Amino acid sequence: MRASALRAFAVCLLSTGISGFAAAQVSVGAGSTWSLGDAAVDFGCADLAVNGTLDVSSANVRNTDSVQINAGGTVNGGTGTLGLTGDFSNAGTFSKGTGTVSIADGCGNTTSTIAGSQSFSALSVTTTTGKTLLFTAGATTSVSPGLLTLQGAAGNLLKVRSTVPGTPAKLNLLGTQNIRYVDVADNHGTGLTLAPGLPSASNSVNSGNVFNWFDVLPIIPALSAVGLIALSLLVIAYGLYGRRRAQLAAIASRAGR
Repeated sequence: MRASALRAFAVCLLSTGISGFAAAQVSVGAGSTWSLGDAAVDFGCADLAVNGTLDVSSANVRNTDSVQINAGGTVNGGTGTLGLTGDFSNAGTFSKGTGTVSIADGCGNTTSTIAGSQSFSALSVTTTTGKTLLFTAGATTSVSPGLLTLQGAAGNLLKVRSTVPGTPAKLNLLGTQNIRYVDVADNHGTGLTLAPGLPSASNSVNSGNVFNWFDVLPIIPALSAVGLIALSLLVIAYGLYGRRRAQLAAIASRAGR
């Protein structure tokens, strides 16, 4: 669909009343391809279900309720922004490109879930109302090589939680980060340290069962066999050096008597 036609389609959605919290859905049918081009698209709180192929391209999509990529469906992230206010689930194919998946307030959603293990180039989750962001327990959400933004507001922290309390989800960052005003529990970082420093440095709260967040020590990479040998030789050399110094000190002490 051309950008001009897509803009008209978006206007049509809004004019027909799919701008409230009604249960509405936009579907990309199996076997069909929908390219958003460089359009600015407001889905008016309709869900987006993808059974065919959706090319985000360089579009700016906002106010989608939830995004559901079904088995056989494909979303190509391109360079654009895929904006939603509810849940992101993928049982098909999500090719992240260099674009951003952006989760914000709206459409009456107070909780957003990233279902299963997902990989994003850039991920932004922001709230001024204290939204809860759920990551699937035991699954890994990866952000690479782009920007991870997790940001709440003073008095309304973004709550980062696992879908199963007490069982951590994993968040792997191999890019850059902007993390402030978050309340985190049951989440283990598996890449770069998330929000390094004391929680107060980022106006945040550590609510327990976190790893590689805040002032928690970062993960130490496993050494190769060659690295282990080199480290062992270094430790032995340091021990011999210490022993030799002690011997020389003893000799000097005897000579001074």
